[in-house]
Amino acid sequence: MTRPKHLATLAATALMAATLCACNSGGDGTATATPSVTPSPTSASPSPTLSPEDVAVAAAEKKIPEYFAVEDQSLHDPENFNLEDYKAVAISSALIDLQNTYNAFVAQKFVQKGSTSIESMTNPRVDLELDLTKSPPDVPTVQLDVCIDVSKVSAVNAAGESQTPASRKPRQLWRVGVSNYEYPAPDQWRVSFTDTQGGKTC
Repeated sequence: MTRPKHLATLAATALMAATLCACNSGGDGTATATPSVTPSPTSASPSPTLSPEDVAVAAAEKKIPEYFAVEDQSLHDPENFNLEDYKAVAISSALIDLQNTYNAFVAQKFVQKGSTSIESMTNPRVDLELDLTKSPPDVPTVQLDVCIDVSKVSAVNAAGESQTPASRKPRQLWRVGVSNYEYPAPDQWRVSFTDTQGGKTC
């Protein structure tokens, strides 16, 4: 049954007056503090669930900068670098490429000056098929177009002379593959190949 509007208004007014009296004065006539009202917590909206493809792309985007950072580190100080550290960022042909570059630097007593910076990682292509019994095997892989800036990078010989070709492009568009031979293990993503795409720029 609906309460008449004027009765509801009177009831609300009386309740407000009683509340103010109870809160603003004690039994001895002294003022008392009005208790604060704690707002009810609002439930946070649930985070969107990432698809397996989204998770794979995120892992690849994390591993690629680590790969270039470790390569830079190894060539900055080849004599004090542990080749085992390459295995934390690379596998397959990418691991072989890193080792070959390192060996060439050591043989020629080169060191690298400056570091590679990543400008962008775009156009992800994801294939999460896993079948290591096939030949060649199906390995979960994410491919990304990676724009790198090598304008501050140079190879220097023992005499301090740059050995970097003058024709080298300062910004290069590479295709980089990141694979996981132990998928779905989240910490086993490694750069598996790099393709300079014939010197494409970005």
